Amino acid sequence: MSSLDAMRRSIDSQPSTLSTYSDELHRHRSEYATLKPTRTIFTGSGDSYSAALFASELSNGRLLAFDPYELSKKTWIAEEKNIVIISVSGKTKTNIKLAKKLRRKARAVVAVTSDPYSPLALKCDDTLILDHHKENVPTAGTSSYTSSLLACGFLLGKLPRTLDVSKTLAGAWTWAEKAAKRSIPTSFTVIGSGLEHAIGYYGGLKFNEVLGISATCQYPEEFGHAYLFSLKKTDSIVCMNPDHDPKTHAVSEELRKSHLRTLSVQSRSRDLVLRGVELAFYFQCFAYVLAGKKGLKECAYVSDKKRLATSSAMIY
Repeated sequence: MSSLDAMRRSIDSQPSTLSTYSDELHRHRSEYATLKPTRTIFTGSGDSYSAALFASELSNGRLLAFDPYELSKKTWIAEEKNIVIISVSGKTKTNIKLAKKLRRKARAVVAVTSDPYSPLALKCDDTLILDHHKENVPTAGTSSYTSSLLACGFLLGKLPRTLDVSKTLAGAWTWAEKAAKRSIPTSFTVIGSGLEHAIGYYGGLKFNEVLGISATCQYPEEFGHAYLFSLKKTDSIVCMNPDHDPKTHAVSEELRKSHLRTLSVQSRSRDLVLRGVELAFYFQCFAYVLAGKKGLKECAYVSDKKRLATSSAMIY
């Protein structure tokens, strides 16, 4: 099975696996205290950093989201705080070092990970296990990421009572197929504010690792100050929920007037956890469809063995 086949299976598994995981979390509600945002810091790398940003937005900015290495340089910030370290594998060396460093400073260090016996879990005071679809081949993070979003919602007391995203995923596939009819861009810029920025960061990572295409996520205010001048006509800009956020809407309208390639991603969900999951679906499906259109047989990061080895040396 190729990494792209595994990605497709993982994407399509989510209506079932997320519903099951949500029910499981609710059954264990009494075993976990709801974390107070002002006493909590979320951290993680890559997809997990996006999940940490998402957690901050669930709290309306009252909790801090940190890159784990940056937090390790400012450990005083963690004093008497609950530290939540998100890591699907539980093997990222910076996270492990951070957990060890903060055990004596923080109120509690909690691992959010798939493996209860991972090096990270063994260094933490408590562990919340992620339950998601797993394949025997490496692939881009999809169901592991959305399960992380549910975990964040659960720890903050924001997880909806019921979760049915079957129609949501079907809509994301439809949007992706339509959006992919254009020529493949040379790069992507994702624009979003608040929760949309948090998920947009994840979207940029999917374009990087699945397609091997340069991508970045920008706040709508920052975008026009300098980054705009680096764009080419062959680049594509994804504006997230422009009908929801007036600043993103204004940027989207100006880009259209400038005849730059724009796409809009919209979520109508009022529930923030469901909105995050839906927006993640759009990026997952779009990256997969574009990979097929590009003629890829594997995710870009899997096929580039030399850079994959370099990445692993940096992370593990």
